[in-house]
Amino acid sequence: MKCRSDEIWEPLFHQRWGKIIGPTAFTALERMAKGENARILNRSYMPSCFWMLPLTCIWSFSRHNDKALLEEPSERFASMYSDLESGKLWFPAQVYNRQQGHVGFLLSCYDAELNYVRDSDTFCARYSPYYPRVIMEDGIPWARIRKPPVDTSPSEFHNPDIAEEFRPGDHIEVQWKRCQYFPYGWWYGIVGHAANCTRDDQDCKCHLDEVLWLEFRQYIRDSRWRKVPIKRKRSREDSSGLDGFYGGIRKLFSEDEISTWLQLWPKESLQ
Repeated sequence: MKCRSDEIWEPLFHQRWGKIIGPTAFTALERMAKGENARILNRSYMPSCFWMLPLTCIWSFSRHNDKALLEEPSERFASMYSDLESGKLWFPAQVYNRQQGHVGFLLSCYDAELNYVRDSDTFCARYSPYYPRVIMEDGIPWARIRKPPVDTSPSEFHNPDIAEEFRPGDHIEVQWKRCQYFPYGWWYGIVGHAANCTRDDQDCKCHLDEVLWLEFRQYIRDSRWRKVPIKRKRSREDSSGLDGFYGGIRKLFSEDEISTWLQLWPKESLQ
């Protein structure tokens, strides 16, 4: 039984799955693993060969009651690892450049339920149920998947970071959705300068302006998507009419996060 112990499988689990399994997904997987162990160890489910197990295993089973086993299963990481590898489970995560890098989703990241396909070492995604219909995508590589950086549902407005902290040049992600009843996706951008700013670090006062300018430099300069003004202090989404709805903003401090976005940069500027 030691070969399935948490002591062995916990580091293996985090090494293999840690970059894409976030706290919400881990909690759900852990609960399923606990339930699985409890059913196995409940005497009404004991296999007929139970008494043929090694004495040390029988002693281990008998010294715990079912409640304790439900709380602290010793093999939960092995169970979770196995269920994920076999494609038995779906788990929540986020997908960069969804739908095979469709031009309408470049430099965005959307919530989805993921399922691992071992034969191709890729993932199948089932996108948020808030859409009018289920949208599926397969063949997604590991590099296009991340665990959610914040615990915010795609249907909810993310309470933004302290707005006063945003300054020109900051790398950010902003929630955006095309229609009000659609889920939010996270879109990469940079905080820009106001039109009347000298762009001189000594004179720039953009961080004091009530309006926050967001730049999406993957678009050409004349594109309506290139630069967007939103209110700096707000507690609900901004509607820009035909240009959709902007939600909360999060500032990117991690070089790894910024580097990941830059590696996804399109080869040509978008219209």
